[in-house]
Amino acid sequence: MEGRVFPLPEGLGVAVRDVTDRRRAESELKRREAELAHVQRIAGVGGLEVDLRDGFSNRRSPEYLRLHGLPPDAANESHEAWVGRIHPDDRVRAERDFRAALEGDARRYEAEYRIIRPSDGQVRWIAAAAEIERDARGKAIRLIGAHRDVTERALAQERQRLLINELNHRVKNTLATVQSIASQSLRGVRTTEEAAAAFEERLMALSRAHNVLTRENWAGANLRELVEGAATPYDAPPGRFRIEGRNIRLKPQTALALAMALQELATNAVKYGALSTPSGTVEVSWTLGSGPPRTLHLRWAESGGPAVRPPERRGFGSRLIERSLAADLDGDVRLIFDPGGVVCTVDARLGDERSGAFA
Repeated sequence: MEGRVFPLPEGLGVAVRDVTDRRRAESELKRREAELAHVQRIAGVGGLEVDLRDGFSNRRSPEYLRLHGLPPDAANESHEAWVGRIHPDDRVRAERDFRAALEGDARRYEAEYRIIRPSDGQVRWIAAAAEIERDARGKAIRLIGAHRDVTERALAQERQRLLINELNHRVKNTLATVQSIASQSLRGVRTTEEAAAAFEERLMALSRAHNVLTRENWAGANLRELVEGAATPYDAPPGRFRIEGRNIRLKPQTALALAMALQELATNAVKYGALSTPSGTVEVSWTLGSGPPRTLHLRWAESGGPAVRPPERRGFGSRLIERSLAADLDGDVRLIFDPGGVVCTVDARLGDERSGAFA
C-alpha cells in the first residue's frame, strides 16, 4: 500500500492506494533488465539506445560499457565522447556514415570501425548494427542498436588478405624463376637429354629450398640447413663437404637465392671441379660481420680436383651465381677460377635477419 497525507479545511486527509501491481511490475522490469544484461554479457553484445528528438541522448548497457572500456558512470555519455573514442583513421568515415544514415530514409544502420579503448589503450574493432525509428515525416527519432567486438575476426581477415597477397607474389616469382631456368637450361646445350637433366636438377634445388621454407611457414630458413641440403646429394662418400659457420636465420628471398646458387656450385663441382674426382673436397664457411647493416661473408672453396681453367664462355650457372645472386642479395658475389679449385665468395647485407646460436 502507498499513502499520503494532505490538508483539508476541517483538518488532514489521508489517501491510500494499492500499489502492489506497480511494485510487482517494477520488480519484474528490474529482473528482466538484469536478465538482459546477463544475456548480453554471455553473447558479448552491448546494447545502446539513442533518443534523437533533441540532439543525441544516449543510454549504454553495462556490456556496452565493458566492450568500450568505459566506467559505469559513462552510461549516458555524449555523442562527442563516442566520436572521440573512434580510431583517428576511421573517425571521419564512421561519423559521416552514421549521420548519413540518420539524415536519409534508412531504417537500418550497420558499420565497422576501430576504437581506442580508454581503459587500457587497446585498439579494438567494433561491429555496430541498429534500427532507426522515424516519425510520420520520416525524421529519425530513436535508434536502438548493438555493438560486438569483432577484433579477432578482423585480424584473421587481415592475415588472410596478407597471405593471399603473399601467395600471389610467391607464385609469380616462382613461375618467373622456372621460366628463367627453362630458358637458360635450353640455351647452348648439345642434346635434349643434357637440357632435360640440367633443368631437372635446378627444379629439384628450387623444390628443396621451398620445402625448407614451407616447414618454417615461409618465415625464413636457417643457412646451415640450406647448405647441408645442397651438399647431401653429392656428399658420397661422407666427408667430402666441410661446413663451418654460425646458424643464421635468412629471409625467404635470401634463402631461395642462396639455395639456387649452392645448387649451381655443387653441380659444377660434380661435373668439372673437386667433386669430379674421388679425393676432391669442398669447404663451405661463413661469418657474420658486425653492423649495421650486418653482412654475411660466405665462402665456397674447392680443392683436390683437376686443375681449373677459366671457362671460355659464362653459362647460366655462372651468370646465376654472379649476377642474379648479387642482385637478389643486394651484395657482392665473386666467382674465382683458381687453378687449385673454384672459389666463390658472397658478401650480402642481411638487414633485420637474425643470428642464432652456434649450430
